[in-house]
Amino acid sequence: MNPTERSMTLCQERATRQLADYDSHRPGTIFAEGVMLNTAEGYQLQSAVAELRQQRGERIIGYKVGCTSPKIRSQLGIDHCVSGRLYDSELHKSGAVLSRKEYANLAIEGELAIELSREPTPEDFSEMKLPACVACLFPVVELHNLVMQGEQPSAGELIAHNALHAGIVRATGISPEEASGETSLAIFANAQLLEECRGPSLIQTIHTSLKWLMEMMRTRDDRLCAGQIILTGSIPSLIPIEEDCHIHVEAPPFGRVEVEFTT
Repeated sequence: MNPTERSMTLCQERATRQLADYDSHRPGTIFAEGVMLNTAEGYQLQSAVAELRQQRGERIIGYKVGCTSPKIRSQLGIDHCVSGRLYDSELHKSGAVLSRKEYANLAIEGELAIELSREPTPEDFSEMKLPACVACLFPVVELHNLVMQGEQPSAGELIAHNALHAGIVRATGISPEEASGETSLAIFANAQLLEECRGPSLIQTIHTSLKWLMEMMRTRDDRLCAGQIILTGSIPSLIPIEEDCHIHVEAPPFGRVEVEFTT
């Protein structure tokens, strides 16, 4: 077996174990044993896990862009954006009731997401405004397994964990034509305000995150397409969910999304 074949075999072995660990809510045990990956190796492992998930019937419905804000980067010890895949099996409608036992050290982000009307092109980003390829916008609660097993936080491990992604709860959303006036996003737990942001940074994050994702996908000889959901990244912090609670995100004019977490 040549070095390339050995590398591919090792990646497949790690992917099988990584998916089994994910399914059993104890992600990333290989990293607790000292495995260290660079960014490219992290994406390679993420892709290998994605192939296994598709083989068993799961469907990729879009992508997330993570580590877009200084707050999140500081929390995770990462200094650049990362991406992960979204799956149909982990998509929930607003009002969902979810058990915290189904996640490993559950944490959430409140952010804006978009659905694409077509593949983005460089021309969509010539101005700092909502790209013309956006079909609708909506707030989401993104779910995370906040687990990093390595001795030091690393981009390779974060990416291999699908950028910590464990699902989304989404609102219905609005069309770009309805996205006028002042924009804001606020996250509440049991009706108590946790964090909020407002102003042009929300649209700017959509613009910069989607442009980064388009360019990154093209370096992998891949493309975004119509109907895909893109999580554009959180401006507020990653928030641990340590007890049963009701979370809702208000994001006028984009809508409201809510989820109930139980034991």
